[in-house]
Amino acid sequence: MKLNEGLLSINLFLMKMQHIRKVIKMYQDGRARSKIIDKCPTQQQQERKFEFPGSYLHEIPNFPFRIEKMSLKINPDFKKKILAECTQDLTVRFLKNTIKIELDIGELKILNVTSPNIRIKEFECIDDKKLVISLLEAAEEGKSVNISILYSAGYYQREGIQQVGTPRNGFHFIAKEDSTEGAKAYQAWTQGETTESKYWFPCLDSPHVKFILDIEITAPIDFDVISNGVLVSKAPKNIDQMTWKYVEVNPLPAYLVSVVVGKFSKEETNHGEIPILYYWPEDIAKDNAMLTFSETPKMIKFFEEYFGTKYPFRKYAQVAVDNFEFGGMENLSCTTLTRRVLHDKKTSLDYKNDLLLIIHELAHQWFGDLVTCKGWPHIWLNEGFATYCESLYLESSRGVDEFHYSLIESTDVYFEEANEYYIRPIVTNLYKHPDELFDAHSYEKAGFILHMLRNFLGEDKFKSSLTQYLSRFQNSSVTSIHLLETIEDVSGIQIQRFFDQWIYRKGHPEIDIEYALIKDTSKNTNEQVNKLKIKITQSQNHAVNQESFIPPYQFQLEIKVKLQDISRQTKEIIHLVQISQWNFETFIDFDSSYSVLYISVDPHFKILKSIKSIKVKDESKDFQLKKILLDQLKKGDTVIERIDSARLLKDIYHGQGDIIDSLVDAIQNDKFYGVSKEAANTIGSYQDNKNFEKSDKAFQVLYSLVMDKESFSNLNNQVKRAIIKNIGLFERTESVQILESVISDPKIDSDFIKSAASVALGKSCKKNSNIHEKKRIMSVLKDIVTTSKSFQSVLATGALDGMVELSKDDNQLNIKEIYIETINFLLQNTGYLQDYFIRAKCTRLLGKYLLNKFDIIDPKLAEINEKVFCRLKELLKDERRKIKTNACEALSDNDSRFASFPVRITYESIEILIEVAREDLDGFVRRKAETSANQIREWIHRWSSEPLQIKQETRP
Repeated sequence: MKLNEGLLSINLFLMKMQHIRKVIKMYQDGRARSKIIDKCPTQQQQERKFEFPGSYLHEIPNFPFRIEKMSLKINPDFKKKILAECTQDLTVRFLKNTIKIELDIGELKILNVTSPNIRIKEFECIDDKKLVISLLEAAEEGKSVNISILYSAGYYQREGIQQVGTPRNGFHFIAKEDSTEGAKAYQAWTQGETTESKYWFPCLDSPHVKFILDIEITAPIDFDVISNGVLVSKAPKNIDQMTWKYVEVNPLPAYLVSVVVGKFSKEETNHGEIPILYYWPEDIAKDNAMLTFSETPKMIKFFEEYFGTKYPFRKYAQVAVDNFEFGGMENLSCTTLTRRVLHDKKTSLDYKNDLLLIIHELAHQWFGDLVTCKGWPHIWLNEGFATYCESLYLESSRGVDEFHYSLIESTDVYFEEANEYYIRPIVTNLYKHPDELFDAHSYEKAGFILHMLRNFLGEDKFKSSLTQYLSRFQNSSVTSIHLLETIEDVSGIQIQRFFDQWIYRKGHPEIDIEYALIKDTSKNTNEQVNKLKIKITQSQNHAVNQESFIPPYQFQLEIKVKLQDISRQTKEIIHLVQISQWNFETFIDFDSSYSVLYISVDPHFKILKSIKSIKVKDESKDFQLKKILLDQLKKGDTVIERIDSARLLKDIYHGQGDIIDSLVDAIQNDKFYGVSKEAANTIGSYQDNKNFEKSDKAFQVLYSLVMDKESFSNLNNQVKRAIIKNIGLFERTESVQILESVISDPKIDSDFIKSAASVALGKSCKKNSNIHEKKRIMSVLKDIVTTSKSFQSVLATGALDGMVELSKDDNQLNIKEIYIETINFLLQNTGYLQDYFIRAKCTRLLGKYLLNKFDIIDPKLAEINEKVFCRLKELLKDERRKIKTNACEALSDNDSRFASFPVRITYESIEILIEVAREDLDGFVRRKAETSANQIREWIHRWSSEPLQIKQETRP
C-alpha cells in the first residue's frame, strides 16, 4: 500500500488496515451469505416475474347466504379519535341450508350479536380475521333473517399486547400535523378498496357481494357529513351533535361504502334532476377549487351520450379531503379526492392531472360502481375502462392531438413497468394480495387494449356493445367473459382470440422493421414501378417462445407510405398487412415518378407494440432512414407519426447538423406541444461523455433556445421545462448563469419551469472545480427549499433534487462538506412537522447516502451514513403511505446498493424490508417492500457471481 507522502499518522494507518480486514471479511461473508439468499436472476438471465414467492391462486368465493341490506350506525369520537359501539343490522337471505355465518373483520372487537328471528348459538372471532356466527339450528334455503352486531374498531395486537385506539385502517381520523398526538381530529374519511372496509364494519370483502345500504353518522354539529346515496334526514342528537342519515338504493360492495366528515366549503349545481355537489377544505378559495370541479356536468353529459346510459345514481358528490393516500376513490355516488390536486389559475398552465382524475373517478360510476368486477383478477374491467375514458373525454373536449398524446403517455407508463419490473397477463389470479393488481397492466395497458378493441370493432359496434354491457349487468358484478359475450352478441364479431392474446397473454409485440427499395425493371420503361419491401420481425423473447411453442402475435398493422413527385405533389398509400408470423415481408408498388417521402407504421396508434429498431437496407441518396424520419417529423399528419420519428431519431444521430436543425424546428414550430417536447428530449439524448463534438452541438442548440428570451417566452410551458431539463443532462458549468436567471426571472410565472431549472442548476454545477461556487449554489438551492411556496411544493422538491446532484461530484474528496451538509438537510426535512411533499422527496433522496463511496475510513462519514439508515428504518413506520414506500425505495437505491460490495447495511436492509412486507397493513407498502428487498437480492446475486477484481498498486 502506498502511503500519502508520509503524512498519515500511525493511528490513521492502523484504521486503514483495520478497514481492509473488515472489507476482506465482508467480502468473504458476503459471498457466503449470498448462497443462502433467495437468488433472483437478472432480467437478462430470466424474465422477472410478477408473482412473488407465497403467491397463490385466488378464486371468486361462493357464499351460502347473500347480504341483501346493511344498516350502519356510527358515532366517530373526534376527541379520542376512536370508533366505538357501532351498530350494524344485516338482512341475510340463505342460498342453501346453513348452520353458520362467516363475515370478514379486521381489528374489530365484537361486543354482541343478536337476531329477532333466528336463534344464535354463539359467536367468535378467529385470528382477528373472521367473525363466525353459529346458529342453534340450520337456516333453511330461501329464508331471510335479520342480524344485529354491536362492535368497536381499533383493537389490535402489538408485540403480544392488546392495543386499543384509533383504527389503523379503513376509517381515518385526521388531526393537524403540527399538533400534539392527543389533539382533536378535524376530519375523518373512509377508504375501502381493496379489503379495508372490514376494519370499520363486518362485511364480505369480495367485490361481487353487493347490498343496499343505509347509514347514520353522528358527528359534531358544525361538521358536514357525506356518504353514499341521498340524505334523507338530519336531526340534532344533542346540543353538540347532529345525526345524518343517508340511503343508497343501488346495491354496492363493501369497498365502495364511504363516509367523510369535516368542515368544508360547498358548491352545488345540477345535471338535469341529478344534484352535483362539490366539497373542499375551507382554507382553499372557491375559484381555485372550481378550476378542478367545474367541468363535471359536461363530463357527465359526454359519458351519458357515449355509453348510451344515463348517470345511474341519485346524486354525484366529490369531496376533497386531507391526507388522502390515493388521487381519488370512486365510492358509489360520492367520490373522495385528495386536496393535493386543487390548484390556482397559475398552475393550470402546467398541470392537468386534476382533470384526468375527475374524469377517471366519474367514469367509474358506470364502470366499477354500476357494473362491478366480480373478483379482483378482473379489476381491469373497472380500472382499464376508467383509464381509457380519460382519453375518450380528451378526444371529445380537447381534440384528436390530445387524445393521441394521452395514448402515448399512458402506454409509456406500461412500457416502463414492463421493461423495468415485469410483464403479466391483464387477468391473473396468481398473487398474494389484490392490491398488487393495481398496476400499469390493469390501468394503462388495459385502457389501451380497449382502444384496440374500439378500432377492431369500429366505433358504432364498440359503443353499442358498451351500452348493452351496462344495461345487461347494471347493479351486478361481472368477469371478463361477460364483456366478451356481450360484445360478440351485439357486434356479431368473434373476439375470443383477441381476448386470449391481449387479455390472458402477457407481454406485447416487439418488432424490428427493415425497408428496402427495389427498382422493378421487368416492365416497359414507360410503366416502370418501384417496389417498397418491408420486413417485420417480432423479436420478443424469440428463442424462448419458439422453444416453448408460444406463437407470435397476430394483428393487423396499418402502414402509410407518403409519396412525393418532382413537383412536390404528394399522395399516400394505406397498406394493411396481417402479421401472423415471427418474420413477415410485404411489398408496396408505386409509380417510379414518385419518391418515398416517409413511411409511417401504425400512424394512428391502433396496436400496442414497441418498435425496437428501424433500418433501411442499401441506403441511397434519395432513400435513407435519416431523410425518411426527418420528413416524417416535419410533415407527419398525426401526432403519433411525428413523435415516433422524434424518438427514432435518438438512435441514428452521429453529429449531423441537419438532424439537430430539424429537431429545433420542431421545438419552435410544431403546432402541438407534445411533439416539441419530444424533440427537446431527443436532443437531450445526444449527451455523450465519449463524444464531445456530438454532445456539444446538442447542448449549444438547447442553450441558445433559452438564451433567446423572446422566442423562449413564446413556447408552451411543457416545452420550456423539457428544454431546461435536458440542458441539465449535459452538466455544463456554463449553464449556471442562465439557469439562475430562469429561477429568478419574475416574468417566468411557472414554478414547474423553475423547478426544472433548479434540478438542472445542481447538475450543471456538479463538475465545477470551484468549491466556493458550489457552496454558493448549494445556498441558493437550500433557500428555495426553505422559502418557496408552490403547488405540491414542486419548486422545493426540484431544488432538493438539485442539491443531491450537486453533491455527486466524482471527485468527492473536494466536497465532503457539501456532502455532509446535504445529508443533514435531508434528515432535517424528513421530520413529521415538515411539508408532506418535501418529507416524501427527502425520504427518497436519503437512499443515495446510505453508504459513502469515498473516504471510507472517515468515522464522521460512517456516523452520518448510520444516521441515514436509522432514519429510514423509522420512516418505514410512518403513518403516510408515500413516506413508507419512499423509504423502501431508498433502502434499495442504485447509488448505495451498487456502491462496491455488500456491507452490514445491505443485509440488514433486506431483513427490515422483509419484515415490512410481512407486517404492514397496507398492501401497496408490502408490495413495494418486497420489490425493494428483491432488488437488493438481485444485486448481491450479480455481485457474488462476478470474479473479484483486485487492483494492484504499483510501488514507487
